[in-house]
Amino acid sequence: MAFFNRKVELRFLADQARNDRAALTVLYGRRRTGKTSLLRHFAQGRRAAFFVADQGSAADQLATFSRVLFDALGETALAGTTFQSWEAGLRFAGNRAKSEPLLLVLDEFGYLCQSDPSLPSVLQRLWDSDLRETRLHLVLCGSYVSFMEREVLGAKNPLYGRRTGEWLLLPFRFNDTREFFPTATPDDMVTVWSILGGIPAYLERFDQASGIGQNILDSILTRGTPLYNEPRFLMMEELRDPHIYFSICHAVAFGRTTPNEIAQAAGLTDRTVAGRYMDTLREMRILERMTPVTERNPERTRRSRYRLADPFFRFWFRFVLPNHSALESGDPVHVLESKVLPHLDKHVSIGFEDICRQHVQDLGRAGALPARYDRVGSWWRPNAEVDVVAIADEGSLLMGECKWSINPVGTDVLDSLMARREGIEADLGHKPSTTTFALWSRSGFTPALKRRAAAEGILTFDLTDIVR
Repeated sequence: MAFFNRKVELRFLADQARNDRAALTVLYGRRRTGKTSLLRHFAQGRRAAFFVADQGSAADQLATFSRVLFDALGETALAGTTFQSWEAGLRFAGNRAKSEPLLLVLDEFGYLCQSDPSLPSVLQRLWDSDLRETRLHLVLCGSYVSFMEREVLGAKNPLYGRRTGEWLLLPFRFNDTREFFPTATPDDMVTVWSILGGIPAYLERFDQASGIGQNILDSILTRGTPLYNEPRFLMMEELRDPHIYFSICHAVAFGRTTPNEIAQAAGLTDRTVAGRYMDTLREMRILERMTPVTERNPERTRRSRYRLADPFFRFWFRFVLPNHSALESGDPVHVLESKVLPHLDKHVSIGFEDICRQHVQDLGRAGALPARYDRVGSWWRPNAEVDVVAIADEGSLLMGECKWSINPVGTDVLDSLMARREGIEADLGHKPSTTTFALWSRSGFTPALKRRAAAEGILTFDLTDIVR
């Protein structure tokens, strides 16, 4: 896998290793985000031992760890031997890190803890007594996000308070994926990101020399292709009752957004039970609870919506799972032409809204907007919504609409946006000091809209403004 970007993350890891003291870093994130690639890239040129755990027994894991550590340190005399315990192995690593730095990566740390639940306690005891006085940089890396947050970072667990740094590795933002498709058109860039999201392992599967439809066919819809069963495998690996979670995700993918709607569509009559399943999906970063950006108490409000957080999960549960029978029978072309392509623009429009909200954040950091907005999101009421709403603590407001249409945006869209201003002001509870209106368009703007934008200070952005 090629390595792209991650400059901020590399700086974080370098800062952790910069001094002569020991460091205990926790790096975690969902599968396929590139954690291992990041750590291997960081390890280049360093004295490092890189151990990737699996679902084997404790004895097998320890034997593999012993071999990896001895090989990394050039301990040829110890080749073929195995540490008697994790305590012995970690103590050995600490001893070898007293005089010069040593990077020790324990990847898939969750698997290690499954095979030996005492490992966090052993590590805590060693860290407090010996390892913190060495030059060991120990990185605990994991893909089970809920496990890492609960069992490694949680306040009730042995390693709490010992870490010197933690980093949740997120998928790439839209503009960070440009390096994967350097010659793609802006239109194709938005479409690809709205299908695959920012997961490096998924982005590498698409061939920019082929069209969007052909890539969907070759990498997603055809049996045996890399992404055909990807969400199924990821969820079955972590969940005990995957069929219920599948039903919830399917319901959300088809527009059920409230807990009641989701529970009914998934066949769950007990809303409390449904809530527990949904909470688990939120912990896994599969399901996302959204609230209007104007909400003062977002955790308590009932004005929430749920959606699948990842663009590829949205695509898969919308187009692959419902057409499983046809795909299994070997008819992916029919599914592509009759089930996917006619509805693809509607699917991409959701991703386009996410991209436009990211654009506001990027412009804000660059100082290219009237204010530095502290909150960026969307807003809705039962009969009205605004795609992009940004609020500054000092009182400024930005309202925007995003149109993924083949037609240029006209003044009717601007008028409709302006008509929702009073609703947002009512939810804010005050009149903003300044209000800026913005429009994002796939296909540009009509001459009448351009004239009004120039006269009234309306911000307008097309794809060439968004895609760097």
